[in-house]
Amino acid sequence: MKLAKPSVRLMVFIFLWLECLFAITGHCSKMNNLKGKQLRVVTGHFPPVISILRNSSGHIVGYSDQLYNHLLYLSQSLKFTFDIFPSKENTNGVKKNGTWNGIIGTLLRDEADLGLVPVAITLERYEAIEFCGRIGGDSTGILVRYPDPSVSFTSAVEVFSSVIWIGWIISGVVIVAISILIAYVSKRNGVDEQNAIRARTVAWYLFSTLVSQGNYFPSRQLSQRILAATWCLIAFVFVNIYNSTLTSYMSVTYQRPTINSFDDLATNPSYKSTILTGSIQEIDILRSPNENLKKVAERIQKCSDCKKFYLNDMFNAVLEKENYVSIMPSTIGLVALKKYNSERIKCRLAMAYENFSWKPMFLAVPKSSPYIEEINLGSLRFFDSGLRDYWYAIHEKVPKQCQLKYNSKGVASKRSSNRIKLEQFYLPFVILFVGYFLAFVQFCREHIRRLSLSRRVKIEETFSSGNI
Repeated sequence: MKLAKPSVRLMVFIFLWLECLFAITGHCSKMNNLKGKQLRVVTGHFPPVISILRNSSGHIVGYSDQLYNHLLYLSQSLKFTFDIFPSKENTNGVKKNGTWNGIIGTLLRDEADLGLVPVAITLERYEAIEFCGRIGGDSTGILVRYPDPSVSFTSAVEVFSSVIWIGWIISGVVIVAISILIAYVSKRNGVDEQNAIRARTVAWYLFSTLVSQGNYFPSRQLSQRILAATWCLIAFVFVNIYNSTLTSYMSVTYQRPTINSFDDLATNPSYKSTILTGSIQEIDILRSPNENLKKVAERIQKCSDCKKFYLNDMFNAVLEKENYVSIMPSTIGLVALKKYNSERIKCRLAMAYENFSWKPMFLAVPKSSPYIEEINLGSLRFFDSGLRDYWYAIHEKVPKQCQLKYNSKGVASKRSSNRIKLEQFYLPFVILFVGYFLAFVQFCREHIRRLSLSRRVKIEETFSSGNI
């Protein structure tokens, strides 16, 4: 193969060098669009992500929280200044009759260059604005009233699961059946027992050993005694485990909010749900194909007091009105817990067990913005610096006061130092009274039977004396 001439190779090298130079120059010019510029930044009041600080007369005195620190970082690293102002409507944006309001409306009217709010992506929003500078993510939760602690009246049997209780009863029935079978086969083979083995005799023996009372076992046959000894050994282990665990179960209180999931909310029509106007929560619920969420969305649409523009209105609805909950981002719910809960006064708010629909969040810019790539790069550097992780480590923690630690069933348990309450003995007392009733019924049966037998004997004696 012939090599290209030196002049041709030189021309190819110059061409490639110029192409790289133009690409680098274009990229650099693109990456320096923000330098020396003054950005118009529109924002809203959505603590703890972004807060507008006002004095007693309502005038704005400053801004704070994570997104404002994010903006300060971008401003210093990308060398631009900014003029920040609040949106006329405290919402990301709602589209009515083809027109957007809120943050998105401000961007579309070219009144701002950057929307400093957490915005989740939807198709309708994507058709209006561009998303850049990922700032994290959040899920949807339900803010509810703090549930009152309660005790379980079935705590005496909750030491073991229902499967263990059923298995134990079946084991007793099986042992009775095996004992009767052994007695039957032994009798057929000519083995003589001093006392007849009956099902009720064996069952009574098993019960007496289970309650640690003991009883005489009527059989002298070795196979029967081995069977009884096996039951006694297992009953010893079972009873000791039960006794050692019962005290801890009797000293536990349980807490479960009435509305602990969206299924609960759908099946309780007496409850109303507040929601932030224009939020991703409103969009998700109103457009969800899930039947339960459709029911919730239908009630929100019919409710005249359920759509809110301010978070404090959502908090106050739960605190001050009966049968109200608020659907909001989980991080905002944590802010409510920190603000309104105190062990020294009273626990007032809690987050329900269920969270759903985690969404990534971004800043918002107009579609034609030349600053998208720079904001993306600056936001990635903000992440890498560890500043965001540091902020979230402080603000995303569930506050220790009034914390509900849910189990897999959505129930929070808490050990109580108080005395055991009467409610915890409801089930044992019910069993006691049922036992009294059954004993009385059996006594009546025996008495009636005894009277009928005595009358029959007298009649027979009368007939016998008459015949004589």
